[in-house]
Amino acid sequence: MRTANTILGPIYVDDQGSVGEPVAVLWPSLFTDHRMWDRQVAALRAVGWRTLALDPPGHGQSPGPGHPFKMDECAEAAVQVLDALGVLEPVVVLGTSWGGMIAPRIALRVPDRIRGMVLFNTTAERATAYDRMMNTLLTKMLAIGALDTLVNRMNVSLIFSPETRRSKPELGVELCKNYRSWNRREVINTVRSVLVDRDSTLDALHNVKPPALVVSGKEDTILPSSHSRRIAERLPNARHVEVAGAAHLVPLEEPDAANKLILDFLRSVGH
Repeated sequence: MRTANTILGPIYVDDQGSVGEPVAVLWPSLFTDHRMWDRQVAALRAVGWRTLALDPPGHGQSPGPGHPFKMDECAEAAVQVLDALGVLEPVVVLGTSWGGMIAPRIALRVPDRIRGMVLFNTTAERATAYDRMMNTLLTKMLAIGALDTLVNRMNVSLIFSPETRRSKPELGVELCKNYRSWNRREVINTVRSVLVDRDSTLDALHNVKPPALVVSGKEDTILPSSHSRRIAERLPNARHVEVAGAAHLVPLEEPDAANKLILDFLRSVGH
């Protein structure tokens, strides 16, 4: 367990493994923290990878900067985490949703330090005007305590597939319990930064050279598979896989499928 000082405040890192092992950096989705990756961390550790699973700004044990921020600042913060932990060798970045938005930006910023990327349930595009309007409304609703139950139900229904909600209801309960324990204002700042104010990197993806696996959930209505297909089409060395039965959090909803995809990809890039 480590904390690294960054331009977006202290970033908490669940650091498992040893110096000398290949390194995977794991950045989770909005409304989750490093625990989202527990099943992936176990699988990676079992084959000898050091894992750096982050609590991103305003989430988990990372307090946030106290103001909205840019996506490129998230990429810089990730690089600062690597610097603070003395990780200079190339790493593989795993990102879900928000994390998947950041991974290509890290590769654009420090191309020699990224050996591959696995991007789950993500986009490289700016939100549409309609989505920006709806997510601005979400920030307003998140500020009103009397609406907490309604917002929790809405988030769970959007994030998880019907099958996940039926067979694994504890995932929704845990997700809501966790993010409701964090600083409300910082969560709102993060939602605004990621869902309302983010800029596009789609036209820059042709400059991202590391190999990439782009994974979507067949039931994802937040960022449907078309977003992932467009990313894979623009990246020079990428392929897209759609996972049945999952919506917006493939690693959490279908961990066995996610782990197989990750481990197969790691073998393809040399480990």
